[in-house]
Amino acid sequence: MDFSAPPTPEKQVPSDGWRTLSALTWSGVVGSLLAVAISSRTIGRPIWWLGPTSQPASPLWLIVPICLVALPIITTLRFPHRMVTTSWVCSVGVIAIGLVDISSTPAIALAVVVIGIAALMESIAVVMVMRHYR
Repeated sequence: MDFSAPPTPEKQVPSDGWRTLSALTWSGVVGSLLAVAISSRTIGRPIWWLGPTSQPASPLWLIVPICLVALPIITTLRFPHRMVTTSWVCSVGVIAIGLVDISSTPAIALAVVVIGIAALMESIAVVMVMRHYR
């Protein structure tokens, strides 16, 4: 009788190329959200987590988008075996923060939702490649 522990499943780690692509994607998401935030403030219809210049939103609300874009970058660089899950969860979070503005500033909300969908497509691509080739 074999009383040894059952074998643990092997952690699937994306290749270095996919990790680089993920880091570049989320860097692009940072730049895109920054551009949308600056543009929304410039045209006088600021995104909800910034608020108008006369009455800015609480700095605590600014933590939400910062965490949503910083977490996937950190995870990709430090914990690649959790990269895919973190990426798609944060992509859905970016889509959700865009949907919050849909009634007040629909164009800004649409831009943020499109950025979230683009990030989600990258995480779906990584899932498909990892399942197909491994």
